[in-house]
Order: sequence, then C-alpha cells, then structure tokens
Amino acid sequence: MRRAGLKIRLIIRPLPKGHRLRFKCPLPVNGWFIDDELRSPVANDFLELSILNTLNSVLVACLLIVLPSLHITAQEPVAGNAYSAPIGSSADSQTRQLKADIEFLASEDLRGRSVTDDTIDQAADYIVGRMKSIGLDTELVDGGSLQPFSVNLGSNPGTEKNNQLKLSSDDDAFSPFTAKLNDGLMPLALGSSHADVQTAIAFAGYGITAPKLDYDDYQGIDADGATVIILRKEPQATDPDSKFSGTQNTRHAFFATKIENAIKHGAVAVILVNDPGSVQEAIKNVQQRISQEKTRKTRLVEQLGKLPADAKNNRKSLNDKVANADQMIQSLGDSLNNVEQGVLGIADAGVRRPNVDAIPIASVSRDLISKVLVESTGKTLEALEKKINDTGSPQSLPLTNVTSTLKLELKPSLARTSNVLGLMPGRGELASQTVVVGAHYDHVGMGGYGSLAPGTVAIHNGADDNASGTSAMLAIAKQMKEQLADVSSHRQILFMGFTAEERGLLGSQHYVKNPVFPLETTVAMVNLDMVGRLRDNELTVYGTGSADTLDGLLEKSNERQQFDLFKVPSGYGPSDHQSFYTAGVPVLFFFTGLHDNYHRPTDDFDKINFGGLTRITDIVSEVTYKLAIVKDRPKYAETENRVRVRRQITAYMGVSLANDENSVVISGVVKDAPAVLAGLKAGDRLEKLGDKAVKNSREVLEFLRTRAPGQKLPVQVSRDGETISVTVELAARPEG
Repeated sequence: MRRAGLKIRLIIRPLPKGHRLRFKCPLPVNGWFIDDELRSPVANDFLELSILNTLNSVLVACLLIVLPSLHITAQEPVAGNAYSAPIGSSADSQTRQLKADIEFLASEDLRGRSVTDDTIDQAADYIVGRMKSIGLDTELVDGGSLQPFSVNLGSNPGTEKNNQLKLSSDDDAFSPFTAKLNDGLMPLALGSSHADVQTAIAFAGYGITAPKLDYDDYQGIDADGATVIILRKEPQATDPDSKFSGTQNTRHAFFATKIENAIKHGAVAVILVNDPGSVQEAIKNVQQRISQEKTRKTRLVEQLGKLPADAKNNRKSLNDKVANADQMIQSLGDSLNNVEQGVLGIADAGVRRPNVDAIPIASVSRDLISKVLVESTGKTLEALEKKINDTGSPQSLPLTNVTSTLKLELKPSLARTSNVLGLMPGRGELASQTVVVGAHYDHVGMGGYGSLAPGTVAIHNGADDNASGTSAMLAIAKQMKEQLADVSSHRQILFMGFTAEERGLLGSQHYVKNPVFPLETTVAMVNLDMVGRLRDNELTVYGTGSADTLDGLLEKSNERQQFDLFKVPSGYGPSDHQSFYTAGVPVLFFFTGLHDNYHRPTDDFDKINFGGLTRITDIVSEVTYKLAIVKDRPKYAETENRVRVRRQITAYMGVSLANDENSVVISGVVKDAPAVLAGLKAGDRLEKLGDKAVKNSREVLEFLRTRAPGQKLPVQVSRDGETISVTVELAARPEG
C-alpha cells in the first residue's frame, strides 16, 4: 500500500500490441517508485504511467529533475524459457522475474507442492534451474544441488490378510460377516499399529460419557475387554436446541476424545462408523478430484497436440504429466468404492500422538455394521441412530453371542524429498564464513494435512506461502551476484529452498543436523516466509534480538525503503529460521503477516502485492549484503521463546484516527461504514474498545488485529463532554 504523496501521471501514446515499455529514472533521491513495465493488451491502446513519491519531504522542484531525465523505450516482446534470467538488472526485470517464479510455483499443475505429491520434485527442479541461470554453484551435495531425506508421513496398511474383521457366532441362525482391506475396512492411524484380538462386541452409540449433560453411552453395557462399535460425531448434530451445543461440535465429537473414553471403559478395540452426512461429502470430494484430474489431463493433451515436432524435452515432460494424471485418476477411482461404503481414509481420524495410550481402531462400512446389528439385535444402524437423535438418550446394547476377530497392521509411510542448495562463493579473508538465505518451497497440496479449509479437496496453490519467499530468495541471489561482483572480501552465501516446512520445519532441521558448511562458521540465517501480501507498509521482522548488531543493521537497511517495521526480538517462531536459531545461529525472519487465505485454496497469484514484494526483496538484499561484508560477525544472544504470530488486520470500522496528546480522536468516517451505522462521528474521542482503554492509534490497530469481521464490538467515546456507548459490527476490510 503506497503512502500518499506527490503523484505524476504520463499518458503514453498508442503502442503496438504486445510491445513493452521499459524505462529508467536516474533520480538520485530515495523513495521514488516507477511502474516497472507496461504491456499493451491491444493494438494502439493508450497506456498510463504513474510515478509516485512516498517521501513527503521531497519538494515539487524535484519534477524539474525527473521529467527531463526520464528515459522511455518501446521493445519487442521477448521469448524465453522458464529458466531464463530476466532481461536487464533494473526493478522492472526483477518484478517480472518474481511474477514468473510465483506464477510457476503456484500454478495448478503443481497441485500445491505437497511432499506427498511428485510435483514437489518439479518445484525442486525449477529452483535448481533458476539457481543455475543465476550462476550459483549447484554442485554441493554429492555433485548436485539436492539434499535428500525421508519424511515420515504416518502409516500405510499392511497386507490384506493382516487387515480384516470377522464377526461370527455359535448361533446357527447367525450369518458370519467379513470386512477386508479396501473392501469395507480400513485400519486407522489414530490407533495402534498391530492387532490380533478376539473379543465380545457391543454397540456403544456415539461413545460419549458426559455426566454434566446426563448422557452416557456406556451405561448398560460392559465394554471391559470388548470391541466397541462407535458412531462418528455426536447426538442431534443438526438440532440447534441439542444439549451438545446445538449444531456446533463439542469436544465429545472429537475422535481422540471417543478413543480415550473407550480405553477408560476397558475396551480393547474400536470400530468407527461414519455418519451419512460425512459419507456424502467424502463422495463429492473424491468425484471433484477425479473431475479436476480429468480436466488437467485434457489440458495437457491439448498442449501436446500444439507442440512442434522437434520439442522432444517438452513432449517427454508433458507425457510424464499425462501418465501421472492417469495414475491419479485410477487411484481415486479405486478409493471411491471404500468412500461410498462410508469407510474413512487411513489418516482421516488423525494420527497417533507419541506417548499416548492406543488401541487398534478400524473404520468399517455402515452397511456391514447395520447387517450385523440386524442379525444380532433385530435393529438397523439407521434405526438406532434415529432413536438416539429423537430422544437424546443412549441406545447402547451388547451384540449377544457375537465374536469379533480383528486383525490390523499398519506400516510406516515415508516420502523422499529434498532441500535445494545453491552457493555464491566468498572471497578474501571472510570466504570461509557462511550467510544462509532460505525460504521453504513446499505447501499443503490438495488439502487435508495442514489445510485450514477442513473437508475441502482443492489445490492449495500457496502463492504467498511460500512461493513468494522462494521467488524473493532467488531474486536476492541475483542481486548478490551483481552487488558483490567487485567486492574483494565477503562471506559465501548459501541460498536454500527448504522442503517439508509444512510438516514441522523438517527440511531446515535436516540441514542443521547435516550441514554442508559448519554451523560454527555460519554467521547468520535470513528467512523469507509469506512476504507477498504487504499491507499498510508494515513489514514484520523476527530475530532482531538474536544477535547484538542485527537491530541496527536492519534499521540502517530500511533507510531507503522506509517500511513501518514491526520488530520482534525473538529468534523463535513457526518457520525455518527457528531450526538455525536453536542450533546457535543468529537469525532474521521477514514476514508480512497471516491473512484469511493462509493454508486455504484462496492463497492465489492474483493476491500478491508485487510492488511490496519487490521492495521487500530489496531491503533483504541490503541486509544480506551487509551480513556478507561486515568484518565482525554478529554475536548470538538468547531471546524469549514464546512468540505470537503476527496477523494482518482483517476487521474494519471505517474510521481514520488522529493522536491527540494522550488520547485518540476519530478524524474522519467512511460513508456507510460500520462506525457510521453504529452512530460514531468525526470528532468523537475514543475511550474504550471492549473493556480496553485506548490512548493512541497504534493501540486501536493492535486491538483490531485480534478481531474478525462479523464480531460485535462495544465502543465507548466522549462527545461534547458526554460519554456515549455504541456497538459496532465489524466488517471485512476492503482490499487494497
């Protein structure tokens, strides 16, 4: 978001279609930003060039310097490949390359760059290619750029013979039932990894014990030493008047709570039964994924048909992607049978936590459990569910004379993935010391693990998280190659794309345990994670207290860009810098804040603020340059390890504020905004937001940072000596 200031507009005369404008401004005054490139979308279109000055102190007389020295040229469109270096070295080419990098990494073809998907390798190959085009040394690990390792993804089912449920009886009138792996049964990773148990079996309703709500599914049955059948969720889930908090889930609906309760009642195994609503949603999601893959395949086949005959490498790449799409369609089709039967996926109920008691758990089809209940009790599953929901009372009962024989086997599931390394060698007396500049390039794929859109099966493109940081890291590498080209003594700079950050900082943890260059000679680590959504000119930097000189170095580097810095001294935090800091390396972590698109499918390319990203790239380049050349290395310092992740303001009142001594005044209101609708006026003096007294505008902004659109906020103001209290219903903050 640009500051208000002096603005000049130039109208460029008709330009041929596809031609580009490129220009330079040699003005030796900091703070001027010029739109970097304009491309005519149609022939003979009029284009507008904006020049904006953000330093209010610059005089209008500067126009006399700018206008005569502004150089504008039209250029023909330039063809290039994905790995080509940007044309020129000015801000326009840098922004252009940032856009190209994010557009590729956040594309639909990469399906969200999950470590469970082979597209993570495509992302790694792209980064290697870009590092090579910049001129970095990419022969660092066994002659290559990749540092591979394995990621534990949880569990996979073992063999079919070791995953099955048999329900039998001595009663000749009872027909035995069998559920097999991928045919009515799936072992769940929430439970223990091995089972071979033969027990009595009982229907335990929703598996809930809630004395305060006068509800206990275990009353009237003996679960000690038995296998229990438990329904998903909780009673009357669609009833707004339910004693279980209406339509909102309580803790009793959680899988882990149900299993913990079963263990307390002595159960030795659990059979989970899915609810009809979740079954239909799961079917819809799988069908949607199949449709997406078919659409992707169609697009790939169309691209193949347009390739020239000599495009052998591109043809092979596209054929590989078509084969991958076919494989995905086949795999999803195979899983649809289980989903239609109501069987959960192996990790759908979560995974077993270390040092937590566990018993074997299987998801079994609704149809099979209903048939067993009819054979044993004369009641269907649907009838029992309906009676619980109609009466709000348990309907648990033993399955008399029925024996459950349950075999389960889970095996560890591993994925191979790689950090990507590129080195700019050092020179002179500092050459043996290392500065690391890193950014993670993985994301959360199609959803599921790590997604904040529960139940959504869609590509989480991760444009901000963290295609933005990865693209900035590459841009900084190019700047360092240019800026340090003639410097006789500087540290080497190791540029790193970390993988598996979304799985718990695993890539950076792997590096610090297996460093290519000794951590003892690593003087600092600079981390970029989510730097693409700059708002209010506010840039958050963590780690300013992790070494004695970092705060001053950052402030000096900000003299040109003039960000409103929010500095956090701690070297801890939920990103890859923490791995280095806990290993004794000073750190700086650049971040533009959490937002409502975080870990959701809506974190897309079109929401990136490229002007802000270019400026962030420039300040981090300046920080990196100083870290590379300053003779005295930063001295590591201990910091507080409790860190709150900073969030962008999303709630909106529609007021402008002014500080007046020890108070804050509403200096203006936006027409039809929440503040106006609540009765607030310009000139009102803010006294309280909720229960909090506010004395300046920053306190107001920090308060709003913790609020969300739709919340109702009590506001107390002073107007003409009278105290007035109103309630403001906060709205979503407008974009821009």
